[in-house]
Amino acid sequence: IIVGYIISMIMGRVDFTAISTAAWIQVPTPFHFGIKFIPSAIASISVIYIVNSVEAVGDLSAITEGGLSRDAKDTEISGGIIGSGVASVLGVLFGGLPTATYSQNVGIVAMTKVISKFVVMIAALFMLIAGFIPKFGALITTIPQSVLGGATIIVFAMITMTGIKIIIKDELSSRNMSIVGLSVALGMGVTQVPGVLDAFPSGVNMVFGTSPVVITTISVILLNL
Repeated sequence: IIVGYIISMIMGRVDFTAISTAAWIQVPTPFHFGIKFIPSAIASISVIYIVNSVEAVGDLSAITEGGLSRDAKDTEISGGIIGSGVASVLGVLFGGLPTATYSQNVGIVAMTKVISKFVVMIAALFMLIAGFIPKFGALITTIPQSVLGGATIIVFAMITMTGIKIIIKDELSSRNMSIVGLSVALGMGVTQVPGVLDAFPSGVNMVFGTSPVVITTISVILLNL
């Protein structure tokens, strides 16, 4: 990314306008948007977080497989989900967005084999600096899309191979291949075909139409009964 950024600067493809317009210091204000209890919103977000927890189980399992070459322990999975929830609570208190586990991190861990908590703490420190010093955050946003795209190609390739590695740990019988193949096809198909769930209630569309993980997980569980 650094090399690509430097080359982009030489080619004049980096726009520094965001840095010049950003402030030097900005302190987040707790409860900036106030507090409102809206039952429908609470119900919707609760469902989304159930979906997010399902995705987190997959991400945490893939990280331990890619970084440590072993299955994730129950304590590690539960700790990761709890940590994500606590971070979301703290984030929204200061006007931020809820957090989620990101599959991109799986590819980075699988590629570098770096799974140290110290490295994560350093990354979190950089994020805090970007939050309190908007100019630093604006500097990060100047990274060209072409540079990010080149980096994510490798990352998502590693994510795919890590997932395949987890799948083939079990015997690839005709039954297992049918379950995995059909579930992946359903998950990807529903999210890739716009409007396929339009005839259903908005709640169904929100839960099943936003992420292929939900449909894939439900399909695997039902077919494996």
